[in-house]
Amino acid sequence: MLPSFQTALLASAFLFGGLAAPGLAQGQSATLADGRVLTVKQPLEIFFTEGPIWDINVGDRSVTVTGKTITIPASVDGIAFHIGGMAVTNAAGEQIDGIGAHNFDRLLDQNAVARDITARQGGAVRSLFSTTENLRQDALRPVTRNVSAQQVMQSNYFAWTRDLIPLHSSVLPTDFGSLTGFLAAESTGWVYPNSSGGTFKSAGHVYLDANGNRFFIPDDEAVIELAENVAGGVVTSVHAGGNGAPPSFTMGNLLVVFNQDPRFPASTIGLVGSEIPRSIFLQQGVGQEVTVVGYMVSEHVLFACEIETTLIDPTAPLAVVPTFWLFKNSGNEIRIRGLVDRPQGIALSARILNQTFPITLVTDPLTAGATFDFKTKGQLNVSLVTQVTLEARFVGAPAGTPLAFQQTYLRSVVAP
Repeated sequence: MLPSFQTALLASAFLFGGLAAPGLAQGQSATLADGRVLTVKQPLEIFFTEGPIWDINVGDRSVTVTGKTITIPASVDGIAFHIGGMAVTNAAGEQIDGIGAHNFDRLLDQNAVARDITARQGGAVRSLFSTTENLRQDALRPVTRNVSAQQVMQSNYFAWTRDLIPLHSSVLPTDFGSLTGFLAAESTGWVYPNSSGGTFKSAGHVYLDANGNRFFIPDDEAVIELAENVAGGVVTSVHAGGNGAPPSFTMGNLLVVFNQDPRFPASTIGLVGSEIPRSIFLQQGVGQEVTVVGYMVSEHVLFACEIETTLIDPTAPLAVVPTFWLFKNSGNEIRIRGLVDRPQGIALSARILNQTFPITLVTDPLTAGATFDFKTKGQLNVSLVTQVTLEARFVGAPAGTPLAFQQTYLRSVVAP
């Protein structure tokens, strides 16, 4: 089960981050990488996909999946477009860019095992194409199939898994190697687990260029995942890695490795949904209940793109995270729910229409964080409310002490 804080956060994401209604276009125009401007077809024509990637065309910036060729635009309505689920990170693991039309060739396996690797992400272990497809050598194979890159990915998997298993030998079964593909002492007897291609989820509309040519533009959603594998449980062993071995941990008989593929993130998420330094997890992870989202290679090795924890970064500013907003003009009601990561010695309040309302914090004894559920009913003319300011002050602090937290939220943004 997810920790209560994560459950609340994911519920909020589901309510406010889902797809738009299928019949409503998210954009009116799209610009391709070559500068061509497309306009949405009228009447609207929708599409959606969710399936293994068949092909990638770098020149056209397109992905072929479920029989459709989806074009990734440079922008939609003037806003730069990135593929969800993917990231470009620096050596510190911080996201510095997305993947889109401007750097589309980062999708290719050969770049994910060589050109784009970093000190933090040593290379891919799984292809965006199925294992069978990527090993094809027949004359009819698509040009994107790359046997050499596939062999490097397999070597990466075996090298890291071989080095990591002994680091967790106190908690893993003695036959764990055989569960992950090491079926003999010599490498000739090692078996790399076959897998399907990366999943491409998309939803959008048909657009037209000036000549009437049709393009499937994913203006609602475009996400690439190697899989959608999720595991939750208690961490039994953690190792920071080193000497070429990446950081890793275990949950039961599952080996979890921080993602090494430079096309995807490897984020550690703290109590209120913000990223925290990986070092905090490596120091405090044993015994923590976590949820891991990533992709499997074999049934017993999970490469983690996101690790959700209830840990706190003590060096970061106080975090106050609203997860639910409700404004009702009829009945004059406002309701705000949210999370606070370090509530000790903190008084939270809401400032609305020049009135200040105290907000009660309820501490979770398991995480030491707090939730709040604030409501006004009949005290304000809600039709006049355009913004809410949340403030947190240190209890008993001398006059003039800066606030621990202050942020103003526009009603039009949080509850459009």
